[in-house]
Amino acid sequence: MNTPSPLARNKWDRRYAGRTVEDLMEPTPFLLSCLPELPTTGLALDIAAGAGRHTLILAQRGLQVDAVDISWQGLRLARQQAAQAGLWPGSIQFFVADLELAWLPRMYDVIVVSFFLFRPLLPVIKDRLRPGGWLLYETRVEPMADNASASHRRDFWLKPRELLDAFSDFEVLRYDEGHRRRPEGRAGGVTARLLARKPVS
Repeated sequence: MNTPSPLARNKWDRRYAGRTVEDLMEPTPFLLSCLPELPTTGLALDIAAGAGRHTLILAQRGLQVDAVDISWQGLRLARQQAAQAGLWPGSIQFFVADLELAWLPRMYDVIVVSFFLFRPLLPVIKDRLRPGGWLLYETRVEPMADNASASHRRDFWLKPRELLDAFSDFEVLRYDEGHRRRPEGRAGGVTARLLARKPVS
């Protein structure tokens, strides 16, 4: 396991420190819509798992899940939820690690990435997914090029079609880019959403 960057770890630990299980977000609509297509057995990875909103639902589906995040505070909340649901110990393992060191624990049948982007990790994701394995990836797309106020965030945003191009050698089952809907009905930022399978050979 690698050692998390202190600055990044402290940022996310502060964000989660004051939260309780009651404050946590629901799984994204995209993940919920793809869930019936995912397997019910095997090993899954939740990248940048945070407080576990996707970790738990993957485990409830029957998968063994590795939840990896830089924040021990986020994973503390995830572990609380998992324990309350009877999923930990047993169905979930938690790893505090800096994903920007391009590290993943082992091989997986399912990998889920939700609102996290570190481009050097993309080939590692490909490598760690077993042949025939499933990838569900959802994250922000860069706004219009003239949006100067957003320039400092561009390392964390995809370019249009970048996600599709990055996994063009996979079998793409679903792909779209568009505004995500917020719970109150307002349009959120533009996101790319991909469901794909790694070729068997």
